[in-house]
Amino acid sequence: MTFNKWLKLSLLIICTTTCAGSFTTVKVKVVDQDGLAIEGAEVFAGGRLGIDGENIKDLTDKEGVFQTIGRKNLAVFFRVNKEGYYQTKLRTNKNLQSLTIELRKKKKTTAMYAKKLTLPVPKKREAIGFDFEQSDWIAPYGKGNSAHVFFYLDGEYTEVFNYNNELQVSFINANDGLVKLNKVWTNSEYPFPYLAPQAGYTNNLVLKKNRAPNSKTINTYEKLALGYIFRVNTKLNSEGEVIHANYGKISGEFFSSTKQNKSKGRENGFVKFTYYYNPTPNDRSLEFDWRQNLFRDLKHEEKVYEP
Repeated sequence: MTFNKWLKLSLLIICTTTCAGSFTTVKVKVVDQDGLAIEGAEVFAGGRLGIDGENIKDLTDKEGVFQTIGRKNLAVFFRVNKEGYYQTKLRTNKNLQSLTIELRKKKKTTAMYAKKLTLPVPKKREAIGFDFEQSDWIAPYGKGNSAHVFFYLDGEYTEVFNYNNELQVSFINANDGLVKLNKVWTNSEYPFPYLAPQAGYTNNLVLKKNRAPNSKTINTYEKLALGYIFRVNTKLNSEGEVIHANYGKISGEFFSSTKQNKSKGRENGFVKFTYYYNPTPNDRSLEFDWRQNLFRDLKHEEKVYEP
């Protein structure tokens, strides 16, 4: 037995016998998506959990267990890492004597065009094509070549309590479209599916936000939405099977506004969203590694680090 293990065992015995009123055993089991124990996962337990108010960090044992002594009645912040897995973060004061934390495996990270984008709309009440690879409107409004998706913005902004706003997101190809993802309450840094679905895409999305004095507010934007999966450049064979397509995802909701800001070039408003576009045909992988971003020289506020 190493000195550190001996010391921890001694503290455990001492505290459970003499400090029972103030301290408790904290036991965490780290598992994968199949419920199998993960050995050697690094568990950080914050929130001044330790006997002297310190944070605690250690590795899980062969049974996937991290165990320590901590102060009672605390909300503990856990951060769990293991090479080959996505990080999981969790803050809780429940089940600290028998807590299970799941890590999601990294399966196939892929090079993508990924960007946090705030895009001035050149003209309202017109469907304007946007190119994911060029990250710009198509001609004559930008340097884009392929209209992967179209945005149509309509509405007027009078003041903060008086405005109407409608954003239409559409695709010219009948087999292209979006799949909406409902919010998944996971603590993993990767909440998305691993692969884009092969069916279920809708060709048009309409988002509205209207507010006026003495009127009921209309808002179809979902602020906490997980996002969307999209498919573009779709081609089918004679049997109706997909033989060519490109896939990607939108993190969170599309957001738009018709509020003018001429200093930022937003005379007609803007659309805002974070997107990931996989340029490899027929590759449905949605996992992104920020080190493989195909965009270069992005501004700080445009960079995407989330997978």
